[in-house]
Amino acid sequence: MPAIVAGMAKLTQQLESLGIAFTVDELAEGALVIAQQAEDNCPVDTGFLRSTIFVRESGDDVEIGFEAPYASYVEFGTYKMAAQPYLRPAIDEAQDEALKAVFDAVSARIKDAVA
Repeated sequence: MPAIVAGMAKLTQQLESLGIAFTVDELAEGALVIAQQAEDNCPVDTGFLRSTIFVRESGDDVEIGFEAPYASYVEFGTYKMAAQPYLRPAIDEAQDEALKAVFDAVSARIKDAVA
């Protein structure tokens, strides 16, 4: 089962509080920023976990995750191994940059509509 962060609820809430309307495509721009940070944070042994990262749209949500079957074990640890978090820290580290990416995508859409 892949490790997934769905919806990006906090980012959505922040944008809506600013009165910014956006589409799932624009939200995906922010997800790509977080995914890049998660990929950078990902521990590497063979490189397989890192190679399974994905960002995909699912209805009104955007999912960020890793399809390696052991992704959640690395993120959260097990009774036999310590956690090596890479996805949650990526969200914390890149949230401002992700918000800016969504804002930039919305701004570009508005400029295109006005031009």
